[in-house]
Amino acid sequence: MSPKATDEVYMEKDIFDKIMSLPGLRVFEDFYQKHREGLLYLFFGGVTTLLNLCLSALFWYVLKWESWYLGSFAIGTFLGNLISIIICMVFAYVTNRHYVFRSQVRGTKEITIEFLKFVSGRVATLIIEIGGVQLTVILFPGDSVALFIGKLITQILVILINFIVSKLIVFRDKS
Repeated sequence: MSPKATDEVYMEKDIFDKIMSLPGLRVFEDFYQKHREGLLYLFFGGVTTLLNLCLSALFWYVLKWESWYLGSFAIGTFLGNLISIIICMVFAYVTNRHYVFRSQVRGTKEITIEFLKFVSGRVATLIIEIGGVQLTVILFPGDSVALFIGKLITQILVILINFIVSKLIVFRDKS
């Protein structure tokens, strides 16, 4: 089977393509196909951000990790943020690989290399996100609303940087 035929079969399985071909949504299908990658990245970036914020809220506010300090270091905030980021990193890899960039990489070794590139690209934004949240804790100690807003602001920056890294390095089309 030629690469083009493989792409067409792979594309056929995409639920978003099927949704866009529904009678009421066909009017948007050309726009969707033209901007598919960016739209799906925004969609899954939004879902990942929502998941990240919900997990952080769970750790910080429901489980009360926000109040854990090691001296003046907000260890609970740090741990909740780190665990949220790691869970979301795996979720983002799976959705970016399958839906957004439609990676054609196959084989355990190749997928492992792709995943390690993805994780490596996320390390810089992990540092930005953790740093942004810790900066918020320093600037607005004890302010839960400011903490959540700081987390949200860092998420926007992280989404933009992650798209560039994913598009240009991790999932770039080698053909």
